[in-house]
Amino acid sequence: MKTPSLIIALALAAACTPQDQDRAAGTEAVAPATQAPAAEADATPEPATASGTGEVTAVDPAAATVTIDHGPIDALEWPAMTMTFAAPGMDLASIKEGDKVSFELRQTGAMEATVTSIARDPAQ
Repeated sequence: MKTPSLIIALALAAACTPQDQDRAAGTEAVAPATQAPAAEADATPEPATASGTGEVTAVDPAAATVTIDHGPIDALEWPAMTMTFAAPGMDLASIKEGDKVSFELRQTGAMEATVTSIARDPAQ
């Protein structure tokens, strides 16, 4: 008697989702990708770099920091202010309080940056 087998087969077929039926038939549809490719998703943006000018108000070679009263830094949308910057690897012995300087920096936070180069203004 094949009737019970037929009833079970029909019940199972009715319980399957369209995706299950596609899978069974070998015609599974693939949903379009909604995420960026891994290479793009994992890409870390380069830190912002900028340059500025100002007057040194403090130097701490032991802590590798320099405090500069700088003008606006448009590239970072920073107003004029006095900030203490990390300056790892910089020769701060040649910089002293009161020096007018030009400097390059790499942004490390919303209002933080590391000085990557610093030079006394030659007009001093």
